[in-house]
Amino acid sequence: MQYRKFGNTDLHPSVMGLGAAPIGSRTGRDESLKTLHEAFELGITFYDTAPSYGQGASEKIIGEAFKKRRDKVIITTKVGNSITPTLQLASKIKPFVRTLLQSVPGIRSTLQKNVQQFVKSQIQTNFEPSYIAKSVEDSLRHLDTDYIDLLLLHSPSKDIITEEVFDHLKSLKQQGKVRYYGISSSDLETTLMCVQNDEFGISALQVRLNLFEQQVIDKLLPLANQKGVAIIAREPFAHGMLIPPASNNSGLNYMGPRSWDDRFTFLAKENMRTMTQAALQFVLQTEGVSVVLPGMSKVKHVYENVEALSAKSLTSQEMEKIRSMLT
Repeated sequence: MQYRKFGNTDLHPSVMGLGAAPIGSRTGRDESLKTLHEAFELGITFYDTAPSYGQGASEKIIGEAFKKRRDKVIITTKVGNSITPTLQLASKIKPFVRTLLQSVPGIRSTLQKNVQQFVKSQIQTNFEPSYIAKSVEDSLRHLDTDYIDLLLLHSPSKDIITEEVFDHLKSLKQQGKVRYYGISSSDLETTLMCVQNDEFGISALQVRLNLFEQQVIDKLLPLANQKGVAIIAREPFAHGMLIPPASNNSGLNYMGPRSWDDRFTFLAKENMRTMTQAALQFVLQTEGVSVVLPGMSKVKHVYENVEALSAKSLTSQEMEKIRSMLT
């Protein structure tokens, strides 16, 4: 495993983190714990979760997994998405739904898509200071810890980015409940605004970066590097568009496959690297990235992703071709 400097912080995470969105939701407790333990044994120290992942189950399982080695890992969680009472009630039948998905393969794809749409509709945005305070206390309890290494505002819109919000995050940092804070956003304009304002005091940004989505490379990464703000790159597989449909690595795409796009298959070379390894290498070789964040829900996902670190690096010519294809 490799480790990198994380902006101007004193954190030094593994270059590969574990995206824990599927932990506790698409896999049960025992399998999730095995996945987390194996990831740690292979050197992964950066774990990204949120209260909305599995309606709190992801945080709880991560807390259980690392309770006895809390100082050995970096835990990132988020704030800003509140769960409706309807979703809280629905979470009680989650084990039944999971069993149904596993036992009736014919309805799995359709039912899983409907469940995901329902969950998305039941998550509301809330960045009020009182809600942030409550959410952090809930996360501390779920994670069974007294501090959060990195707290991220979860997909904030431009209109909620106010000094009041960041003053509250500063207060949480002063209290020792949060070591560092930042934002997780797909809105480039909002992200740029947060980096440009030194008064906000953010330490990290979680952004979408993959072979198809490279906007942040020219428009954000140079400024973030100049300001000492760490970059966490999520969705390296573009929600499955970079995973061949017949590949044994399809488990990497826990969200389920989208339409396969073969524009970058020239990067997959026999006995050198697979398409998924090339996708990860591209992000890792992009200057300014501290951590790449593929989602993992099973032990085999951990092995497949970590193997990408020993795959052949992309050449400078390949990197240049990738950059020219979308410009």
